Amino acid sequence: MRRLLTVTALLAAASAARADFGTSLDDGEKESKAKNKLMIVYIWSPTCHVCKGLNDKVWPNIAVQTELENWSAVKLEANEAVKSHFRWKIDDMPQLRVISPEGNEFRMVPRGEIPEANPDKMLDFLVGIRAAWDEELASRRFMWEATYADAKAKAKERQRPTLIFVHDTGTPTQELNLKFPQFTDPACAAPAKKFVCFAAGKEVAEIWEKFKPQVVPGFIFVDLDGAELGRCGFLDTADLAAAMNAAVDKYAAGQNIDPAKKLERDIASYDSAMKGGIEQDKCDAAQRLIDSKDPKVVKPLSLALKDPSVKLKDLVIAPILQLDVKNGLPVILTWLKSETNNKLAVKAWDAIGETGDLRAVAPAEDSILDVPSQDVSRARIRCLGNMKHKDVIDFLIDLPFKFKGKGGRGPGGGGGLREECKRSLNKLTGEDFGEDWNEWKKWWRDKQKTFKFQ
Repeated sequence: MRRLLTVTALLAAASAARADFGTSLDDGEKESKAKNKLMIVYIWSPTCHVCKGLNDKVWPNIAVQTELENWSAVKLEANEAVKSHFRWKIDDMPQLRVISPEGNEFRMVPRGEIPEANPDKMLDFLVGIRAAWDEELASRRFMWEATYADAKAKAKERQRPTLIFVHDTGTPTQELNLKFPQFTDPACAAPAKKFVCFAAGKEVAEIWEKFKPQVVPGFIFVDLDGAELGRCGFLDTADLAAAMNAAVDKYAAGQNIDPAKKLERDIASYDSAMKGGIEQDKCDAAQRLIDSKDPKVVKPLSLALKDPSVKLKDLVIAPILQLDVKNGLPVILTWLKSETNNKLAVKAWDAIGETGDLRAVAPAEDSILDVPSQDVSRARIRCLGNMKHKDVIDFLIDLPFKFKGKGGRGPGGGGGLREECKRSLNKLTGEDFGEDWNEWKKWWRDKQKTFKFQ
């Protein structure tokens, strides 16, 4: 029993130590550069209640601590952050600043987007940022497949043409990006993302025998069936990028297949991409489903809402509602119950409002002033401004009397919330009594029975 208590105490001590991150900003920058890690700077204040929740429940979590081993992690009080060489402007706390190994800010995460007091969501959040960074790195260089078989499989999985670099330099694939500047030039790396890339030295007899390259080193572009789309020599950056884009255009022009078969193929490609870890692959596959404009894709697209990628969720929210509001609205409403990213929530409520679907009224009204962000409260009010039901007018006229505090939620207060109420009431009724809520009440009492929506 004594041994168990000792182990427990040690774990608690370790947890507390890790919760403090344990490194200065200078040391964090050195570690980030030396180990090629992202640096995360947690900017906090002892008087911030959200910070207390993070310090007590999130950072000490074993899974979160394990994830932080992939980072250079720094905990910095706000007054120190302002004085640092980054000269950060601190409007609200907490904040997370994500810095690249080169010392550039990759992402700023404001208070409203930080998962509060929820270790599982923080874990997904951190993993998602690292995945986005990996994608950013991928956009800066060519990504080579290990074998031609891998390249062909990935091409079909991702529905992309293949770029084959034929060479006789004897350079190992993993060193090509170091040897040839074009492979790390953004002008070429950007169109390279539209391909699956494979480098074929003399040892890959299959390619040399089939295509019989005349210009070496050079490039051969092929479609999913291995048919040639074009080829070029080892051109300078601008000309190589142009040749790559021309091959992509030719590939796209040849994709005129039966729509039903194409949709089936695109759904399979999407399912495969969702199982992978590359954010851009997921977004590309989701966009193909969206472009189909087929209501059948709402079900597979809903899987994206469970993905840690903010970019992917942002992409699918509106289409899920636009393509099939009957089945899409319940999906979005259920997801909103647990989503902590306020920007995504705002986008979702605005998209819901565009539908005018009265099934959204009760969820929009529920605890409308108790959400963590006033931006979300305002978005819900805007949403209600599209819901043509007399009960909504009742609700919006009564709501301003519940605001508290000059900041937006108190007698005499309301801030932007009052403005949104006024706009939504004006939109629903065609009337405008400004922010004279007693006048709104009087008018509605007189007109309610005979009122008709335009």
